Amino acid sequence: MNVMKSFNYVCLLLMLFAASGCLHLGVSHLERQSWKLETPRTMQMEFMKFDYEIVPRKDSFGLRGEAFVKKNSVPMWAGWIGELWIQGYLSDMNGDVLAQGLQVFSPEKLEEGKGIPFDFELKPDQFDSGPLYISFGYRMALYKSREDNNGPPFMAIERAVSQ
Repeated sequence: MNVMKSFNYVCLLLMLFAASGCLHLGVSHLERQSWKLETPRTMQMEFMKFDYEIVPRKDSFGLRGEAFVKKNSVPMWAGWIGELWIQGYLSDMNGDVLAQGLQVFSPEKLEEGKGIPFDFELKPDQFDSGPLYISFGYRMALYKSREDNNGPPFMAIERAVSQ
């Protein structure tokens, strides 16, 4: 378990470096939807569905909603979410990431129809004059059960890439 925690911390540090401008991130390969304030939306990805809305905040915007694992897209034996990271991205017309949020979730039972609430703060340094888009990314490791997680997990990853 300590190896897994160390790996998670290393990944988190790499993501922080990417967010700080050391790397340029792009989401042109991901599903994207146009930016609409205070309008409930749904985005379907390969292994997850996101119900969300964008809400104004004092000096930023909130991207909040619920994420759902698509049970019909993952192995039937999957019953436990051992690892889950969800990211929200604000991008420009070219898919360049302008702002992002990240949440890491505790392990939990995988239940059909049970949403995982998320709330990101998106605070871009600047807005270009073009259209804006919302995308999501995730990293998920699914196991048979809480007790039986010694075998290889089912891994699903969709996220921004360095350019």
